[in-house]
Amino acid sequence: MNFIVNTFFRLLYFFISVFTVLSVEGKINTDSTSQGTLSIDGRAIMEQPLELSFVWEFYPNQLLTGQQMDSVGVSNFIDMPKWWQNDNENPVVEFASYRLKVFTEPIAEKELALTMPDVYCSYDLWVNGNLVGSNGKVGTSRNSALPQWKPNTYSFKHNNDTLEIIIHISNFYHHRTGISRPILLGSTKQLFERRSYVETANTLLLGTVGILFFLGAFYFVRKKEIPYLFYALLCVSWMIRAAFSNHYQIVQWFPGIDWFLVVRAEYIGIYLSTLFGFLLLCTLFPKDVNRAFRNLFILICVCFTLFTIFFAPRIFTAYIQFYLGLSSFLLLFILIIVFRAYIKRRQGSLFTLFTAISLAGAFGYVILSFEGLFQLNELLFDLIFIVQFILLLIAVSRRLKWIGTDKDDYDKMTFDNYVSK
Repeated sequence: MNFIVNTFFRLLYFFISVFTVLSVEGKINTDSTSQGTLSIDGRAIMEQPLELSFVWEFYPNQLLTGQQMDSVGVSNFIDMPKWWQNDNENPVVEFASYRLKVFTEPIAEKELALTMPDVYCSYDLWVNGNLVGSNGKVGTSRNSALPQWKPNTYSFKHNNDTLEIIIHISNFYHHRTGISRPILLGSTKQLFERRSYVETANTLLLGTVGILFFLGAFYFVRKKEIPYLFYALLCVSWMIRAAFSNHYQIVQWFPGIDWFLVVRAEYIGIYLSTLFGFLLLCTLFPKDVNRAFRNLFILICVCFTLFTIFFAPRIFTAYIQFYLGLSSFLLLFILIIVFRAYIKRRQGSLFTLFTAISLAGAFGYVILSFEGLFQLNELLFDLIFIVQFILLLIAVSRRLKWIGTDKDDYDKMTFDNYVSK
């Protein structure tokens, strides 16, 4: 346990240091009075990156060069970042072009960089007429396009005071379409350092949760207590969720990995994380959990998992909002369960209540960012869940130490007892 505590404080210091460095991005004086254009102090972006969250020119269902855009003229604009609205009031858009002209003062540095987030679902990035980066294959039909999610940073030469940034994207595979996270413009050094920080943080998250998985599995094998099994399974499912989302670390390591596997793993990781987290709680406070609700939620998770395995991404991704709504209700239900256990003075319930409240806040942060209410900060995300999984293991150990000592309690929840019930 001392190893866990020491690791926790070292990781906390790392994340606080990095988060402090990276939290200043985007605070540069700009002039964006004209739609599709932006004027900035060129020297300022050498000191800190700028989020290109402005109004861009938008050419729906067209893949155009800069010259072609000038000849046809722009009739549409779109806020960035933003999903496209495909509904009865708007035409279906499956591919499009974006353009932003950035005017800067002359910069001594002749090389800049752009950081692209994951895009739904493929893109080409052009700067001053040169292709500087791409994900997947952009096309005008399902047969000519290939999806890929791989956030990346691209450097390019900057030889004058104007940047014409054009993005082609296409999507024939996912329910959502568009660019949902900010694009960053800055110096090559800073943006590549930022990418390195994010990848280090992701690796630390995966490594820490992996160690905690082995600890949970070891305690389960040694003590035969079922909560440790569900804790280990929760660690595995969250590692899947973390590796196959946000920065898509698994794609960074294996760029050729199949996109259909990635999107299925990301969604299944969500379902299994909530399932094993809930089952963990059920084994810690079985007398406080409604059995009918427990069985219903297990059935829902199994159905969503099978639905994701056997149906096309464009179909199953359309129903994630419904599942997130159920997950929000589950978070509230979990808090009620632990609070009831605390009211009944179950041993170890106070620390578990504290952990449950912080976990609910962490999952709420993820759910609200997924809904697009604010941008997910990946470093904060990694830090939160490293802390939460360490706290959760401590809470499980404390609760198991006292199971069987409550006034109206039950026998210790061992694997044999759990199976027999």
